Amino acid sequence: MPVSCLLLPTSADNNSTLEVRWARSSDDLLNAQKLRALAFGFSPPECPYGEIVPECDIFDAFARHLMVLDTRTGHCVGTYRLLGPEGARRAGGFYTESEFDISTISPFLAETAELGRSCVHPDYRKGSVIALLWAALARTLITEKIKYLMGCASVDLTNPDLDPNEIWSYLCRNGGGIHPYNVVPHRPFPSLTHLNGDGRAPALPPLLKGYLRIGARCIGYPAHDPVFRTADFPMWLSLSEMNGAYTRHFFRTGKKQP
Repeated sequence: MPVSCLLLPTSADNNSTLEVRWARSSDDLLNAQKLRALAFGFSPPECPYGEIVPECDIFDAFARHLMVLDTRTGHCVGTYRLLGPEGARRAGGFYTESEFDISTISPFLAETAELGRSCVHPDYRKGSVIALLWAALARTLITEKIKYLMGCASVDLTNPDLDPNEIWSYLCRNGGGIHPYNVVPHRPFPSLTHLNGDGRAPALPPLLKGYLRIGARCIGYPAHDPVFRTADFPMWLSLSEMNGAYTRHFFRTGKKQP
């Protein structure tokens, strides 16, 4: 399987055995896909690492895969998939298009990258892995002059603590779901209702919470993914509107973002 990758100088976490870099080979990609299978529940946690059946799709061959590795084991403990404009052209579109009609944002797609397949190993969910991933992503976005990011933030329908109705209502009350560039799901999440709520934020998946913190917006009604058993909320981020504190932290530049 061909792997499109931009080599990034290896960056190590000084306080741990973690390092972040882009996948450089099909073996690296397989390592990331095994983590995805584990994190998404496609393989049981007790399954030996070598026996995990990788989670993959047709977009993997056209995307770049960012990995956080534990140097003690060589295992991938965090990953993010980045599909840029050229990769999407060769793949026949973005993954988001398989779930949504995104024609309303088509004028921006030449300067848009798609984030997806984000996951962290359950034993490493204490913040440092996500921080390493985002710092590495930021360097790439600066280099390639990407202005917009899009992707899907999934709500696990098997988690009783997460209520798609409450989340949708919260997003609508805070400007999400009401946007001039709204996209339309091909398979809308069924029976979603708008709740008035009390203004407090409901329980949110970590990825969705993180996107909102950096300034991303939900730009449409969620799609239903029966395979992953999720409600997928379409997210959009203009880097020029990124939360200033996060811009300074991840981009580490004195220049104003375009």
